[in-house]
Amino acid sequence: MDVALINPRPRGAGLNEATVEPPLGLGYMAAMLEKNGISCAIIDANACGMSEQETLESLPAGAKIVGISMNSFTFSAVQSLARAIRAGGTALIIIGGPLPSADPGLILREIECDGVVRGEGEYVLLNIALRVNAGRSLFDGTIPGLVFRDENKGVIGPAPERIMDLDELPFPAFHLLPPLATYRTRSRKQPAAAIITSRGCAFDCSFCSKDIFQRKVTFRSAENVLAEIAYLVERYGIRQIDILDDNAAQNRERLERIMDGLIEADYGLAINMQTGIRTELLDEPLLRKMRKAGVFKLAFGVESADELVLRMNGKTIDLAKVKETAGKAKSLGFIVYGFFIIGLPGETDESLKKTLSFAVSAGFDLANFSMAIPFPGTELYRMVEEKGRFLFNTQRNIDSGFYARKVFFEYGDARASDILRRYDTAYKQFYSFTKRVSMVAGVRSLSELLWMLRAFISVKRGGVK
Repeated sequence: MDVALINPRPRGAGLNEATVEPPLGLGYMAAMLEKNGISCAIIDANACGMSEQETLESLPAGAKIVGISMNSFTFSAVQSLARAIRAGGTALIIIGGPLPSADPGLILREIECDGVVRGEGEYVLLNIALRVNAGRSLFDGTIPGLVFRDENKGVIGPAPERIMDLDELPFPAFHLLPPLATYRTRSRKQPAAAIITSRGCAFDCSFCSKDIFQRKVTFRSAENVLAEIAYLVERYGIRQIDILDDNAAQNRERLERIMDGLIEADYGLAINMQTGIRTELLDEPLLRKMRKAGVFKLAFGVESADELVLRMNGKTIDLAKVKETAGKAKSLGFIVYGFFIIGLPGETDESLKKTLSFAVSAGFDLANFSMAIPFPGTELYRMVEEKGRFLFNTQRNIDSGFYARKVFFEYGDARASDILRRYDTAYKQFYSFTKRVSMVAGVRSLSELLWMLRAFISVKRGGVK
């Protein structure tokens, strides 16, 4: 085995245990390696609930390269895992993901590894593997996106290069992942699979990391997306697709062609817009087409209904348009979610009243209230650094999820106790008895009901009162 890729299991409370999607980034890298004759394995310790020891025991003997995916929630898990891998063998350890892309120097200093991949990893990892197999040096500063420490302990490496033609990438190596039934999502139909049809987001919200894709958006063609869906249906019998784009509606014409292709193919799929979609380009004709194509769930990132909070955090959104689109979507039979963030700079008790009033009046079936987290590399992190106060070191470790009832910073006049109170109030007031009854009434499958129960348990475990 040439390469082993690991998706580690995070530690801590407040993690979303209801929704666990396949690590498509690792799937893409593995597929690129296999396409070029390099053997590869994927260990999804997160989906399989594997301990560190079980993860180590699953590593293929003799793997030359071990790649570990990392984000802020897995810092301590990766640190411990990399140390154990280094102690037990001679494999080259390469780490990539959002946090390594934001601060490669930190990772190289504090985690046992040989290099860090910044940005998209398909071609970086391929170049690494080809050089290792050929016995050539990696650390000569000629692989874009590979960062390492030189003999003087300085952090060097050329800037990453964006992949402009996503159609040239092979489909993710689903055959190297655990069975798709291992993963969890709000599924109307099973089995379900996840896809990404575009990379990046053109907007500039303060709380969102831009360290992998910056503000440059790249798209797969509608034909390429439809070919992958056909492959998933034919090869794996898929009956639901979760679309994980930052915003699948950034190109309306392309989205319409995808929907037209699904309607023509008539697979009878359920389509879940899992991670959110902006409303600028949505109107009733497009919503009707999406519904006909099988889309059953839409999610809108609102964050706050206070215009001042939105402006302070770079969130450009038309609240009236969101409410109008949510209403049209509900009338057409979609399940409609609203994503909100508690504790953003500028938030007050009055802000929360506006947000809750908006969430209720917009008719969202579910509202997802998460804690603001200043991830390294984000504008929010810089705002707190300059004018706020960190309560926890989010640079090195978080060890808790968005639902941990944990305040990470204070900004302006807001205090942690105020933010915790607002967090509890948001869940208590939105999820009235009537709302909970309507949520259960909207369930259409046993898997949906199980998802809802897991989501409830995740929030309760996080400590919401």
